Amino acid sequence: MGNSVVTVFAMLTVGIALLVFGADKFTYCAERIGKTLKLPGFVIGAVIISIGTCLPELIASIFAVLKGSTTIVAGSVVGSNVTNTFLVLGIAFLFFKGEHIKVELINIDIPFFLTATALFSFMTYRGQYRAMDGILSLIGVSIYIWSVFSRKPRSEDEAVPEDGGAGEGEVVPATPFTYILLVISSVMLYFGGEWTVDNINEIAKIYHLNEGVIAGTAVAVASSLPELMIAIKFARRGKLDIALGNVVGSGIINFFLVIGVASLFSYFTPNPGVLLVAEDTINKGLPVMLFGSIIFTFVVIDKKPSKYEGAMFLLIYVFYVGRMLKWL
Repeated sequence: MGNSVVTVFAMLTVGIALLVFGADKFTYCAERIGKTLKLPGFVIGAVIISIGTCLPELIASIFAVLKGSTTIVAGSVVGSNVTNTFLVLGIAFLFFKGEHIKVELINIDIPFFLTATALFSFMTYRGQYRAMDGILSLIGVSIYIWSVFSRKPRSEDEAVPEDGGAGEGEVVPATPFTYILLVISSVMLYFGGEWTVDNINEIAKIYHLNEGVIAGTAVAVASSLPELMIAIKFARRGKLDIALGNVVGSGIINFFLVIGVASLFSYFTPNPGVLLVAEDTINKGLPVMLFGSIIFTFVVIDKKPSKYEGAMFLLIYVFYVGRMLKWL
């Protein structure tokens, strides 16, 4: 049993690593192609990067549906947003060296974020997320992306940095190798998604947990590590705006695009048109997620995050993980 458990965890680690690394390279290539196509920097930052950071959840969700583990999808969405709000921002607040934030999200982005949060909650609280809900969600994300393309950054603070927020140096125009790397990263995403879902199921069986719980905790933390590193880096520079913008963009993409696309694949399953939502996700995950959305809104309005708030955010995240894994 011991060796099998070690093997399962090792394969899960490899699968998540492929997902995260593949998503990072896929996003970088997409940024370069966007530069080549002369897309505005704000569009690259708000759309391409936000979608890129959600690719691990999206690919894993599609595989989960095709393999019949549909509870992984909602659990992953809830866990990812709770992790971004309380873990990523909590640590970023501890490293924040500025006095206030400058980004303006309250006019358009926060209303979209709160609307997406509410719709997702209404669609999942009954224990089922239907394909028609997914179609409405895809319309919602289309409206959000359209709003991004139709506006311009009001200041340099809202424009994407030259490194696209990834901290990997200046993003240069695409070359033939860019397209080759795009294909390679797509292959990594494919195998990463398949191995991640397979081993989530194995761990859930070993520890008698729902697959959505594993996806909403361990996998959510691992897939959020790139955002965490970015948030710490810019928080130490006094520029927390990028982290806040990424939480909003990733949240909207998760609530609308990830589960919306995954729900369409449910037509290829024995229970067509329906994704199941685990009781633990509804009873334990959703309340924390909703609370996080409210607190996040107050932080954006106040524009003065503190280390004390960061410490409280981390405390809430520890409570969330403990409740989900039945440690508390």
